[in-house]
Amino acid sequence: MKQFILKYHLYGLLLLLCLFYLYKATAFPIHDFANYYFGAQFLADGSFNSIIYFPYEFNKAISNLGFQNIFVSYAPNTPFLAVFFLPFTLISVGKAKLVFNCISVILLIFSCYRLLHFYKIDRKYITLVPILFFVPIKNNLLFGQVYFLLFFLLSEGLIAYEKEQFKKMALYLSFAILLKVFPILFLLIFVFKRQLKPLLYTLGISFLLFNISLLFTGFEVWHFWLNSVLSKASNGEIATAFVDNYQSVFMFLKRLLVSDSVENPNAFFDYPILFSSLVLGFKIGLVIIGYYINRKNSNNLLIFSYWVIVSFLISPYGSTYGFILLFFALISIVKSSVSYIYKSFFIFLLFLINNSPLPYFIENKFPLSYLRLLVLVFMFICFLFQFFKTINWKIVISISILPIALFLIFKESNRTQSEPISKENFPILVYDYEISDNNLTYLYWNENGENSSSISYKSEESQELQIKDNQIYYNNKQLTFDKSNKLKPTLIDHKTILFLSDYDRGIGFYTLRKININ
Repeated sequence: MKQFILKYHLYGLLLLLCLFYLYKATAFPIHDFANYYFGAQFLADGSFNSIIYFPYEFNKAISNLGFQNIFVSYAPNTPFLAVFFLPFTLISVGKAKLVFNCISVILLIFSCYRLLHFYKIDRKYITLVPILFFVPIKNNLLFGQVYFLLFFLLSEGLIAYEKEQFKKMALYLSFAILLKVFPILFLLIFVFKRQLKPLLYTLGISFLLFNISLLFTGFEVWHFWLNSVLSKASNGEIATAFVDNYQSVFMFLKRLLVSDSVENPNAFFDYPILFSSLVLGFKIGLVIIGYYINRKNSNNLLIFSYWVIVSFLISPYGSTYGFILLFFALISIVKSSVSYIYKSFFIFLLFLINNSPLPYFIENKFPLSYLRLLVLVFMFICFLFQFFKTINWKIVISISILPIALFLIFKESNRTQSEPISKENFPILVYDYEISDNNLTYLYWNENGENSSSISYKSEESQELQIKDNQIYYNNKQLTFDKSNKLKPTLIDHKTILFLSDYDRGIGFYTLRKININ
């Protein structure tokens, strides 16, 4: 026992922090864990289908089970996630969250130990983890998130890859991909290194797991996810059109270059095509940089860490609990031969990214509201500094600029013909409305369940219109052409068409829009 304590006592602070928030989580709202648990619950009940991805239907179904004060959205999670959480539905949601959190803590500490031991890094660095990753650890446990599990899968996958145990590596990475999608980015490592075996093994096992999940979910919901949910999520459409909390490059550029009369009336510019072009060029540039790092570097930990950081930069949305994955970047810098000052500065930036109070930033005016993103970008530049001479920056810039130019020249604006019915900022999820006595009454859902509110809206007569193939028609003429979901189009006084739409928003997060026809 004494030898055990001497060997592992440095993990004590991390364990105590986890135990504290394990306890706090028992009195905390179910939060994000509700997505996983109730998705699996509806799968077990035989009611898991594409409707699950519409938040009103999902929350109403949860409410019908007797649960109150829950407001969640299953999107953009994969159907596989519901299959994975099926065993947890055998117990109540509160107990399930506690059990899952306990498993997550074990996996976190085990993964930290495995990585430090495998890469022969001094165990004293584990004492930094509770400090550097305080908020990510806290939020993972309070919210019941899956990122400790994801950290474990990626850690074991990396170690197996280092040992050239490609089948084992492929199993871990495939689970990670089916759970959260973005780890598919790591396949570029095999592509750029021209390693066919790990690539084929990962694709094969991913396909196998996908087919196993079909036995539980059926193909229809997967088809819907691939065609409707994934495309919206990839375009940053998770909830509302502008979410500063995400602190992503995508949202920064959107806030800068895309005007919106309700959510972003004070945009610096209004050039949506330039926004799309810059996002595309930025992503291509990161991939080209990754190519050079992969081809001219043999340090797999550094390469893997690069793609971890890139996954945050190219994602349209971000979260504090996801930053636990930056542990890879931490140990890659600690193990590298850079100076002590460099390491200390990098660790300081990592601390700021993980623990800076986001609400304080959000309260500031744009662009000061994106200071955490600025620190993340600065940390990325510092990380790149050690590869600077191995990258052909002329080629990176040239290849990045070319698609931007082509995009600007040939891409047509995809802006919809509709607009918000007023400059009033409506609740996040409006699901129905009625017009009577010169009032528009809209129904909306939040953590308190069903609610209603009214605004003045003059109307003498109204007529319901039809939706065909998710498009609105009037007098046999198609009026809408975007891919958003639409509900309840109503012609008002032969002048205006009102309808519910999730245009530029998360799937099923409807708000009221209008089309003026006269």
